[in-house]
Amino acid sequence: MKIVVIVLLSTSIILLPVILESFLSVSLNTVLRLSIMLNSVPLHHLAYAQNSTLDPDSTNTGTGISTGTTNITTESNLPNAISVPALVPKSQQFQMANMEKHKKPVPLLLLAVHSHVYTKGSRIALVVPVFTGAAYNHAFYIFYQHYAGVLNVTRHLSLLSSLVTNPKSPHSVAIDASAYAMRYLAKHLTLLTPKNNVSVLTDINVDGGSIFMDNKNTSNRYDILILGHQEYVTQQEYTNLKTFVANGGTMILLDGNVFYAQVGYDRSTQTITLIKGHQWGFNGKSAWKSIPERWKNETSQWVGSNSLCSSCIVRFANNPFAYHHHEEQYITNPNDTILLNYNASVLSKNPKTAKNATSAHSLTIAAYELNYRKGTVIVLGMYSDAIIDHPNFLVFLDHLLMARQFNQ
Repeated sequence: MKIVVIVLLSTSIILLPVILESFLSVSLNTVLRLSIMLNSVPLHHLAYAQNSTLDPDSTNTGTGISTGTTNITTESNLPNAISVPALVPKSQQFQMANMEKHKKPVPLLLLAVHSHVYTKGSRIALVVPVFTGAAYNHAFYIFYQHYAGVLNVTRHLSLLSSLVTNPKSPHSVAIDASAYAMRYLAKHLTLLTPKNNVSVLTDINVDGGSIFMDNKNTSNRYDILILGHQEYVTQQEYTNLKTFVANGGTMILLDGNVFYAQVGYDRSTQTITLIKGHQWGFNGKSAWKSIPERWKNETSQWVGSNSLCSSCIVRFANNPFAYHHHEEQYITNPNDTILLNYNASVLSKNPKTAKNATSAHSLTIAAYELNYRKGTVIVLGMYSDAIIDHPNFLVFLDHLLMARQFNQ
């Protein structure tokens, strides 16, 4: 049986260049059906992409991440998931738990199907959300919870500043900043697209203008930027990302709840400080209740969506990635081109809010793209960290990347 499977795999890979000449014309539904079909083949009959072994008992994925069944994305997932040191910050506990409970690696055949269509290399950079990681690290959220019902605060203001851990080591920062998805995706892209130049950056690099070739920010250093949970960014980082797209770059947003609050970054102390957003404003001397989303109107214009309420009840009728509500974006720009509508129904937990079919479907949550000046923004619309290793999702993401590379 194994010999037959190996022969079939070899034959398939040889014929792939011919088959894939028209691959990009295949509909998304067809691509997802292909993924489901391949995923139905017993994994021990397929070579593992990330460790090149046919051993069904192996848990080594070649990434330093073991196989498993549970993805840890919120504090509620931590209890009973795995034994992690209690003194470790919650953000780091998530990463340790994810690394130990990671799902199966992607079959070699899936990577072979996609890798043949990359005829030229692209400059791709993943941006690790270290500022967001610092905000969650026993800092901002203690303040938010303690002063939820207070309008103006002058005490415990040190909680609105937080140290960014190991800013010069992206792989170490990835753990501290809850950037497990970036770490996984960096390995996946390297295997998928060996001709590409894949870099790992942090918010600090983007804030400092490292995504440009010159000091005037007129020429991009990368073709594609992939962002994760960039909930907290500086004004300069936000402006640089907008300029990157305007220059002709492609920005892919994996997660929802992006660009929600503005922070300042002090390079000498390697510390972030809240400025505005997430219902608060802060000037260093006092904090007061303010707006939820810092650049709501501007973000709608060039990104095409805004952050959806995380406390709402959200269900998805079209859900090929087996995703559960966490943090999403809803479409707010009529120029958005929908790539995959999740057919979401959104209900508020507020008992005073009317609950009916019309209001439940008034907001559109979808994967989409929006052209802004010379570039393009692609938004997945959901919290992709939770499904980063789902085979259907990876096929979808790879398909989007292939389309961008052919357009370039």
